[in-house]
Amino acid sequence: MKKVPRKNLLRRYGTIGSAIDVLYKRRLAFLDPRKWDDKNDSEFMRLYKKKSECSNLRALCCTESPETYHHWKVFTDSADGCFIDFHKRPLLDAVIEQPKYRYRAMDYISLDEIKISDYNHRDLPFLKRSGFKPEKEFRIIYEGACPDNEAHYLPIDPEWISRIVLNPWLPPAVSESVIHTLKLISPVSDLTVTPSRLTNSKTWAQWGKRLYQTDP
Repeated sequence: MKKVPRKNLLRRYGTIGSAIDVLYKRRLAFLDPRKWDDKNDSEFMRLYKKKSECSNLRALCCTESPETYHHWKVFTDSADGCFIDFHKRPLLDAVIEQPKYRYRAMDYISLDEIKISDYNHRDLPFLKRSGFKPEKEFRIIYEGACPDNEAHYLPIDPEWISRIVLNPWLPPAVSESVIHTLKLISPVSDLTVTPSRLTNSKTWAQWGKRLYQTDP
């Protein structure tokens, strides 16, 4: 598999079940911000929805960050988690001409900075406190009609998927079954699905052994 530059990808963390839905129904879920853990973020989204008078507001939260332990622990349910790398350009091209969608990288600012900033209500969905900066979030919002308390779904082309990576806590036998299942339902014949090696890398361990054998 040819390595795709990180800047050309958007990474979406979620459950293995959500990955199955993406592949089987060829869609991406935009979720209700009222259910988010970060209540500051939820409040900014509520204020934006009220000011903009949009019927509903949903969001797709991705990251432009490399794989980190933090992202696995915060954005997935450990052994049920995975991430999908999407090719950035075709995903954004799908929404760029549609007025109900907006997107951009998040701005992370402090309380002192927001007091003297020139932001306005249009920026509210794309602002977070500086303590969240390691997330490196890229957000797409949808401000149109959808059933209350339900997700909005964006149809996608499975060819936009670069790869799927399973969480590092899955037992090897289970990981093998999940990989087989995802490949089986994928409309793309050469879909790349791999387990994460972040916490269990043979290559990393080998380098540790080399250092062990080296005198100062």
